Amino acid sequence: MATIGPALKARLGLVTDTFDDLPRAKIARPEAARREVRRHETFEVNVFLKAEPAPATDEPEETGDRPARRQVVKRLTSRGHASRQRLVADLQGWARADVDFADDQRPTARNIQQFWISNAVGVEVTRDRLDALLKRSDIEHIELNRHTVLEELLDATPPFDRAAANASGTPTPATDEPEPTWSVKRVGAPLLWQQGLTGDGVVVAVLDTGVNYNHPDLMPNMWDGGAELPRHGFDFASNDTDPRDDHGHGTACAGIVAGSGAQGQLTGVAPAAKIMALRVGVEERNFWRGLQFAIERDVDVISMSMTWKFDSSPDYPGWRRVSEGVLRAGIPHANSGGNQGTDLAGFPIPFNIGAPGNCPSPRGGGGGRASPITCGNTDDADRLEASSGRGPCGWDAVPFDDYPWANGTQPGLVKPDLCAPGRGSTTCDHRFPDDPTAKPYRQFGGTSAATPHVAGCLALLVHACKKAGTPAIPERLQEALEETAVPIAGQTQKKENHFGAGRVDVFAAWQYGKQRGWW
Repeated sequence: MATIGPALKARLGLVTDTFDDLPRAKIARPEAARREVRRHETFEVNVFLKAEPAPATDEPEETGDRPARRQVVKRLTSRGHASRQRLVADLQGWARADVDFADDQRPTARNIQQFWISNAVGVEVTRDRLDALLKRSDIEHIELNRHTVLEELLDATPPFDRAAANASGTPTPATDEPEPTWSVKRVGAPLLWQQGLTGDGVVVAVLDTGVNYNHPDLMPNMWDGGAELPRHGFDFASNDTDPRDDHGHGTACAGIVAGSGAQGQLTGVAPAAKIMALRVGVEERNFWRGLQFAIERDVDVISMSMTWKFDSSPDYPGWRRVSEGVLRAGIPHANSGGNQGTDLAGFPIPFNIGAPGNCPSPRGGGGGRASPITCGNTDDADRLEASSGRGPCGWDAVPFDDYPWANGTQPGLVKPDLCAPGRGSTTCDHRFPDDPTAKPYRQFGGTSAATPHVAGCLALLVHACKKAGTPAIPERLQEALEETAVPIAGQTQKKENHFGAGRVDVFAAWQYGKQRGWW
């Protein structure tokens, strides 16, 4: 019998965890409006097979090598497909079987999507079909496909203003040498540029609100998708090939990863890296589609400054499975930790950090491993921002019970992993140059800003690996960054909740890895 996610339980009005109560369940509404769940109601769900796509801990270190990564993706795709064949065949049969609901003929299953990254299937089914799925022996977990509003996902502080009055910078003649911003200097990036490490040849996927690929600082650094994807990525929210940013958050993140300084301020930590723009919208499964897309196209680094918060009832087991798939593919992944650190009443520990930032990192912590290197944020004095997401995170329930928190009686999972500059960072403004009132740059903050700083640092270390002909192994990259991080005021341990391992210093991390022959 499959487990039922909390959002689906709430929709069904279940009062116990046992399936036997499902057919008699009532909708959780005021007594006057209570009614039984009707046969024709449909449920948009994600269905996870018991067969895992592949445990992250089984993959050898050589996963970080690109040919080996391709073999892993091939195995993930074929192994997952075999275990999903029977379920998908049944769903397709249901999709062809129309049922008459009071003169309304409709299929009992539709909109089938497969996710090899987590060995899951997304589908919209009627209640009777949902009952049948819950009884199957090959299904581990079923949860509603979550939707929310965009502002709840973004991890910028203060809340991102699309028409910010704090935009800054005036165009500088191209003959002038662009000046790196304070935050780019703070993480030590210019010292690596002097070593010839600028991110050249490294592709960073930015999963966000899209990217203004016409911004002069980003235009030369956009990923070439060829004739199939001429606008440098994909829009999963609109299901088209134009991920143009009409919001600004994604462009701000891309600017910190790889802004070239064409307009006078060098905002990019890895100013020669390429940006793959992935607009993911407000549907949970679109993020999973975006991650699959990036992996299939051989990206080198993932940067994601968005999290699914506790109050949106994210599919935590689903995110864990997806994050393990990213690690299996050997791709370094920087993710924000959110800005709920000052709202422990609304976002209590161990749920203060959103998904997937609450998942284990490549180094783990005594239990399983997954992909996110979770980022907290510091100010220009290397002090922790009070709003930065707070650990520990908890994994108490089967099948992920490897970091129990147990109401504070167990340690849980230490988070975040690293910190980087957030508040007061300068980056690209998405309105420039199309809006004549806009300036090239704007201010940006929160863990949204910290994350692309870390992603840019990862891109520089991946460049070092490429030059040396060595695999870019996420666990090694994280170790180098953590072991050389600068302690933050108030930090008392090598790595601890709230502070992580400290503020990142990529030049020191490069020296650490060089001494060990990693690049």
